[in-house]
Amino acid sequence: MLETLNKIMSGGAEHSLLQLWSGQLSEAEAAAIRARAKDDPKFREEYLGSLEILAAMEELEATSEIRAIAEESRQIIELRRSKRRAALGIAAGVVLAVGAALLYIAPWSGPDNSHLERHFTRIGEQKTIDLDDGSVVTLNTATQLVVDYSEQDRKILLERGEALFEVAEDRDRPFTVELGVRSVTAIGTAFTIRKHPERYRVAVLEGAVYLHPLTEEASPSAPPVSTEDESIVIEAPTQRRLDEGWVADFEVSGNRMIAFQPESMERYQAWRTGMLRFYREPLYQVVQELNRYTRKKILIEDAAVMELSVYAAVSIKELDSALNALEQLLPIEVTKHYDRIVITGSEKKTPAKAAGS
Repeated sequence: MLETLNKIMSGGAEHSLLQLWSGQLSEAEAAAIRARAKDDPKFREEYLGSLEILAAMEELEATSEIRAIAEESRQIIELRRSKRRAALGIAAGVVLAVGAALLYIAPWSGPDNSHLERHFTRIGEQKTIDLDDGSVVTLNTATQLVVDYSEQDRKILLERGEALFEVAEDRDRPFTVELGVRSVTAIGTAFTIRKHPERYRVAVLEGAVYLHPLTEEASPSAPPVSTEDESIVIEAPTQRRLDEGWVADFEVSGNRMIAFQPESMERYQAWRTGMLRFYREPLYQVVQELNRYTRKKILIEDAAVMELSVYAAVSIKELDSALNALEQLLPIEVTKHYDRIVITGSEKKTPAKAAGS
């Protein structure tokens, strides 16, 4: 692994393309390619030009993920021909997209992965895992992660979804959750992470964590995310410490972090009790959240009700009852079909009554 990473960071683009072609790109290798493409203009240009060849290869286009990237690459290559400088400015975004797709296809591959423990939950399912060191991980709906424990360290790869980590103290073995571009290292703590392909959210319930690039070790001297304001935006963030009561949203494509202190941390962990809590949130966001827990998707087909305010607590095990309650509280009508649930507006009550005001 170290030899491969050294070649990526010091060799030509052909080695990175070899990893891409093999379909065995590891988490660390993808991060190294992204980091070098960002910091090395010559490498970035060479890599971008080679994507034209890859995009034309039918074998790579066999999957929908690679096909989408190939189409994006062609558009960028055409732009590169006419506006070379403009194309170079977005080259890193292409590399990021390639890395994300391949991580989805072949995460954490290696010559010997027999010691890895893989855990997942289906849509609507939750699961608690007791790890060997006494740490406890609770997986939310549609979550997948890999546990990689060794004598030197404790690593978790969160591939997708959401999890709560309650970490047992072990000064000799750091506990790190890898997210692709960045990692989260615990400091005797409890925290949640929700991962989306384009962003992730870290909420610290107890103790503190270090947020740092995947290719760097956590540094005890990392400055805290602190401000007297309610929130802070950090462009191209370096290592930071996130303390108890803080939440950080990291945008992958924009490479920026938004950190804030909410009035309550309850909403970031309530799901583990099977409850979802909404505090005056728009209906469309509530529906997005409910859709994480059901295979029969909920659709809003009336733009007029999208922004209706919802203040409620619902059980993820009783979504039908939750929808019935929303229908009683809001000026909406819920229609259940065999393959979907549709929400439209209704004149049976006014929005004021629905909001309870």
